[in-house]
Amino acid sequence: MRDLIYCVNLKNEVSHLKESIIEDAMKTRHLQSYSFEILTDHKDYLYNILIERSRYLLNDFTIKDKNFRLWGFITDDTYYEGDTWHNHLDTSTINAVLYLQTVKGKGIEYEYKGDKKYYEPKDYDLLIFPNFLNHRPLTSNFERRISLNLELKCFESSESIFNA
Repeated sequence: MRDLIYCVNLKNEVSHLKESIIEDAMKTRHLQSYSFEILTDHKDYLYNILIERSRYLLNDFTIKDKNFRLWGFITDDTYYEGDTWHNHLDTSTINAVLYLQTVKGKGIEYEYKGDKKYYEPKDYDLLIFPNFLNHRPLTSNFERRISLNLELKCFESSESIFNA
């Protein structure tokens, strides 16, 4: 399988903001949902990093919608839902996940054309992948796992941007 996930570690760029972003996430977390919009002053900074890295790694693209939203996904000892396979076809062209707090053995599985793979992220890893990539975050019911989802909507197709 052609690997469609690009990984860059943003420790140097994000570590000084980690606690502030987590604090913002915990304030805006909805108890009945584990995926929610995070209201934080750091959103534009994170999106600027994503755009810069995507322009370096991927084919040319033009951003269609600059109404950026930052989504959080937190699992911990209050999490009771299972792991869910999904994609981002309806919400993005370029999708990214920034891992702020990881749990060993609780990475991400992804599938493309019937071939499944597993990736074990580290804290501060930013995974960039196309909207059509089916994936499943492996959740933790014991230790806190925190990831952020960033989405770019582009005029070009994800297939052309990622050479898929």
